[in-house]
Amino acid sequence: MRMSESLHKDSIGPVSVHDQKLPLGPEGFILESGKSLPEVSIRYETYGTLNPDKSNVIWICSPLTADAHVAGFYNPDDKHVGWWDALIGKGKAVDTDKFFVVCSNILGGCKGSTGPASIDPRTGKPYGSTFPTITIGDMVKAQKLLADTLGIQSFYCIIGGSMGGFQAMKWAIYYPEIIDRVVLIATSPGFSAQALGFEIVGRDVITQDPNYNNGDYYDKQIPATGLSNARKLAHITYLSAKGMESRFTRSDIRIEHPEKFYSGSSLETYLEHQGSKFVDRFDANSYLHIAHATDTFDLATEYGSLENAFKNVKATFLNVNLSSDWLFPPNESRKITEALLNAGKVVTSLELDTNFGHDGFLIECGALGMAISRFLGGHIGEIQATGTPAFHSEKDISIIDALIPAKASILDLGAGDGLLIDTLWKKKKVTGVGVEKNFANILRCIERDVPVIEKKLNLKALESFADNSFDYAVFNRTLPEVRNQRLILREIMRIAKHAIITFPNFGSWEMRWALCYHGRMPKSPEFPYEWYETPNIHCFTYRDFVRLAEAEKLEIEKIVTVNEHSLSKWLTGMGLVNLGAERVVAMVKKA
Repeated sequence: MRMSESLHKDSIGPVSVHDQKLPLGPEGFILESGKSLPEVSIRYETYGTLNPDKSNVIWICSPLTADAHVAGFYNPDDKHVGWWDALIGKGKAVDTDKFFVVCSNILGGCKGSTGPASIDPRTGKPYGSTFPTITIGDMVKAQKLLADTLGIQSFYCIIGGSMGGFQAMKWAIYYPEIIDRVVLIATSPGFSAQALGFEIVGRDVITQDPNYNNGDYYDKQIPATGLSNARKLAHITYLSAKGMESRFTRSDIRIEHPEKFYSGSSLETYLEHQGSKFVDRFDANSYLHIAHATDTFDLATEYGSLENAFKNVKATFLNVNLSSDWLFPPNESRKITEALLNAGKVVTSLELDTNFGHDGFLIECGALGMAISRFLGGHIGEIQATGTPAFHSEKDISIIDALIPAKASILDLGAGDGLLIDTLWKKKKVTGVGVEKNFANILRCIERDVPVIEKKLNLKALESFADNSFDYAVFNRTLPEVRNQRLILREIMRIAKHAIITFPNFGSWEMRWALCYHGRMPKSPEFPYEWYETPNIHCFTYRDFVRLAEAEKLEIEKIVTVNEHSLSKWLTGMGLVNLGAERVVAMVKKA
């Protein structure tokens, strides 16, 4: 097997590239600025087969400096495959045996689509400085016209990472009726001030290059130094502090040219390589126009609030952020999730751990691929469950079922693998979202089509939920696992009209017997952990809970005990509930 065959053995290639001149009227392509382009051509690639009813389309929105070549290879001797080849192909997360995948080079680009380096048909020369400013919305509208020419009128999923996420959100906002699902990865509703600062400096180093000539340099020397330095600066933001520390050390500094302030370190040579490589493949004007489009993208400002931006979307969302991303940090990405939830939309949100920073979604596709695959209805990869296993009891679920009416909205705090919401959806068409911290459980929720938010259960995790945003909040055996239980309970009652809380009764005769007779912390079906492994932080009794409800001025609407042992049943029947009850299911509301 030749080296090239080994490199490409898992790739979908070979693939072909296509160019499509968009059908435009005499007014041309009208931009959101009010200006127009007389002609627009878009370069794109497709993979897989469009099914007869054209319902299997997945549209990939490319990041800032990527292009249409997202998967496969052109020739067997190509050294590189598409920029997301690990995610797209036969048997992969985006399975081309099932889906018809389309990716285009964006409007304003320099990889085949109309951009500043293109020939203006009115002058016969490159647009250069006359190319009008463009927006993310302009890019999406051009892609929609491309889809129309391909006969595509509905989309199973739109997927976008980084700036591609900007486009994916605009797709969902502009065309809500034709999009079923959206995957957002390492993105945000607009640049943070820090990210915008890097962008501003990056643009300045290009425009201040003596060879820039206001953008009219195509028949002259290009602004290579400025473009290279802009790429170096941007590339640093794609990495992470931890990843850089592990890869680049101070010990390899070799002061070869001190008069040029050149250290010769591996980091310096790496950035030099990234800069020069970028100059070879990208146009400075395209970089400026695309970067400006990202800088001015701000959904909250454009629509008045994020909730307003998303109020008409109909798609189901998967929002993925990366732990070490400081270009689109997790707290910025979570704003999308919070706004979608508060707008009453369906969203699953998770955070993937990576040392690769923003570039993690391009480099590490294992966990990301598992989540996307399940979101698209597939099942690739497995992950070993760790931590507290999901607790399910048919009796508990049947009691909760009896307490919750049809079509209620539910917040399941500690959702486990999503069985409760899934069961209630099938029986009563409830709507709901779970909160869960275990990735294996989150994957199972996604597989069940249960929306889930990856969060640890604490006060901060609950702050983002709006007042009275749910009919019922369910704490299924998870209240003993949280700190500040009294404050948590207050937050629950702010978020939901009713709270259903299930917990093991630490005051039962079994618990007391274990402590009195053995002198050790009890271990039983209700407390199946050794004391040093238990997730429970604060154990409490039936009577403790009643007193807490009284102290918080909560009305106990219903309280049910669940008993398996005959003695437990007898004691409870005799009225000795605190002694007999093994588990408790209680529903409370504000008095």
